[in-house]
Amino acid sequence: MININKFKLNRKLNVNQQNFILTNYIEDFIKYKNLDFLLIKISNIFSIPKNNFYQDIRIFLCNNFKNSEGVFFKKFSFLNSIISFIKSIAFLFWILIFSKRKKKNQIKFDILVDNIDHEAEAFRFLSFVKLFKNYSIISSRKLNINCNYYLFEKYKNISLKIVSKFFLQLLFLYCITFYLSFKDRTNYFEIILLISKKIIKYEDIFTNIISDHLIQERQFTTSSIKNYIFKKYGGLKTALFQRNIAQINGPGMYTFSDYFFSIGKKTHQQYIKCSSKFEKIYPVGSFFLNSVEYNKKQSSEIPKFDLLHIASNMNYFQNTHEGFMDDWYEQFNWIKILSNKFPNLKIAIKGREGDGLKENIKFTKMLDNSNINFIDSHKMPNKISDNKFHFKHSSIHSYAFALNAKVNCTWQSTMGFELLSFDKRCIFLDPGGRNIAHLPNDAYHNELKVTNYEKFEELFFKIYNGENTLKNVKIDDYCLNSINTHKKIFKILKNS
Repeated sequence: MININKFKLNRKLNVNQQNFILTNYIEDFIKYKNLDFLLIKISNIFSIPKNNFYQDIRIFLCNNFKNSEGVFFKKFSFLNSIISFIKSIAFLFWILIFSKRKKKNQIKFDILVDNIDHEAEAFRFLSFVKLFKNYSIISSRKLNINCNYYLFEKYKNISLKIVSKFFLQLLFLYCITFYLSFKDRTNYFEIILLISKKIIKYEDIFTNIISDHLIQERQFTTSSIKNYIFKKYGGLKTALFQRNIAQINGPGMYTFSDYFFSIGKKTHQQYIKCSSKFEKIYPVGSFFLNSVEYNKKQSSEIPKFDLLHIASNMNYFQNTHEGFMDDWYEQFNWIKILSNKFPNLKIAIKGREGDGLKENIKFTKMLDNSNINFIDSHKMPNKISDNKFHFKHSSIHSYAFALNAKVNCTWQSTMGFELLSFDKRCIFLDPGGRNIAHLPNDAYHNELKVTNYEKFEELFFKIYNGENTLKNVKIDDYCLNSINTHKKIFKILKNS
């Protein structure tokens, strides 16, 4: 018997060793006989081949692995299976109560955009989808912007015809799942519920709307199940554009899509290391950069810093090895050392609104008694400054700050690659060279990163003084010029 609750990774091992152990365990777990029995049952209920479940389960397990402790979340414990059983039954009755009786004819679009959760996300896609004759954006909430969207809200209005087909069979399956969860002391409900909800969601959506292509930006919500149902109802290809650098044992693991639009000629390689699967890979530049930077005027209010650190808060899923957080704090210490040694330099750390950096006590203490500015607001605040934080300037995105800075640096931001397409170098800070979950120690990544303070200071002043430090860097390997990325993707999809 494989008990997922007893699995624990040794965080003293390097990330690649941990990844080998974790991925092998996941493969053993998803093929375990009792889970396999449940997968066969749900496969028969929905008439979907069992093999289409595996990639989604892999992503789900990886998303629910607590890197900071080397264990899976407690939701898989048997005690939680009681809660999950109640949740599963409640879900069935919820969709039955709020189901609809009237069937609509399927509407065909040229392009569908999936996984939109708020208006800012939808807005990023508008300049792209308007290249097509017609489009629809699949949203989980009402959008107060002028766009065509399909609302899928909390599993309401599912077709009664769909619900009646599987209601009793799922009810029986959930009872079997409870018995096997009790027997194996492992909560299988979370996996069975994941599959059930995903199938029901996309069966309902794609019977109402369909298109030739389905595109999205979040790599950790890609789905083999969605891919299968999309094509079942007439779709041709699913597509994903690269938004982030893939992380071993984190976001980017097991990514699944027909087409992958990478920002550079070699940026897909990290995804392949993360067991991702794509039919075709197209280097096109940054979709996100094309959306937010080339479609707006530069603000004259953006200050010019000598050094800008593009930062974000670290969470349990990024914390991949023992000493990870010590290294992450150390890179900020490098910034403080540079500021103290050269007090005339204008230095800022650019966070994101709500990213938690301002609440990080250890981080904020490091900024005490320094000349470093910290900016995390995307709106001009009412309060101009306080004792610790300076909010004198703000913008919708960090690109404007980065493009206006003399030198940029970061821990792992994709902007480090994107800035290269403007011939602006961004220094990746990797104390000790241990952040290999994002930036492996190979020729490709070593070209951009420094592993000690002395190298950081040396490279900073080379860039600051106008020296060309990109002579050995093949910029297109990291990010192509992105001014026409939308048009490139449009042309590929139309010709495919």
